[in-house]
Amino acid sequence: MMAEAPQTKAISIKQLAMTFESIEGEKVEALHPVDLEIPAGQFVALVGPSGCGKSTILNILAGFLTPTEGQAMVGGEPIKKPSIDRGVVFQDYALFPWLNIIDNVAFGLERMGVGKKERNEIAAEYLSTVGLQDFARKKPSELSGGMKQRAAIARVFATDPSIILMDEPFGALDALTRRLLQHQLLEIWQKHKKTIIFVTHSVQEAVYLADRVLVMTARPGQIKLDNPVDLPYPREFTTKGFRDHEKLIYDVLDAELAKTFDLESKGRSSD
Repeated sequence: MMAEAPQTKAISIKQLAMTFESIEGEKVEALHPVDLEIPAGQFVALVGPSGCGKSTILNILAGFLTPTEGQAMVGGEPIKKPSIDRGVVFQDYALFPWLNIIDNVAFGLERMGVGKKERNEIAAEYLSTVGLQDFARKKPSELSGGMKQRAAIARVFATDPSIILMDEPFGALDALTRRLLQHQLLEIWQKHKKTIIFVTHSVQEAVYLADRVLVMTARPGQIKLDNPVDLPYPREFTTKGFRDHEKLIYDVLDAELAKTFDLESKGRSSD
């Protein structure tokens, strides 16, 4: 089996800004300077209007994008490129269709130089954790959407990264499957205490999962609300405390959504 897990790392974002430029030369400011400190082992949810820069922050942390200004650091080291120490779970699973499920889960371990016997043991352990031990030899095409996402989660955790970045991983799933995977994700996080950044459009999901919810403004994105969720796990949707957190977040989001629609209507009227 793998050696003892490396220490989970903190994230530090300082004056992070991002401007994109189209082929026609039009510039779009996606992120206004953002400052953010995320302690090691914290589960943070990012919510906000569409286009507010949630996924941009995630992609910068993953090392897929270089910010226009500012800096993102992990464990005190600047992020310069992708790293297996920062695992990413996408909405579309990103499994290799030509590999069976256990080989998909073991893929990162193979890249790390882990021997076949050990990587198969580790992959099997995480498949069991997400309830897919009986589907190890199946191809992704033989699995449902929820099962594919469970395999994707197992693949990321198998490489033992310090940080897990999740970009709307349950957005395309039905309500029952989504609830099952929420339960499983919480169980894995509580066991391993990785730092998790979780992008979602669902306020309920954010409050249910995270111990801190960050609400972003309409584009250009900034952090408008930093809301610690001081509720014990497991959480119930119907409790007053849960609903109070939902209301606070929705009140902030409603104001930002109103700005978004106002900007869109002004844009149409000027055409």
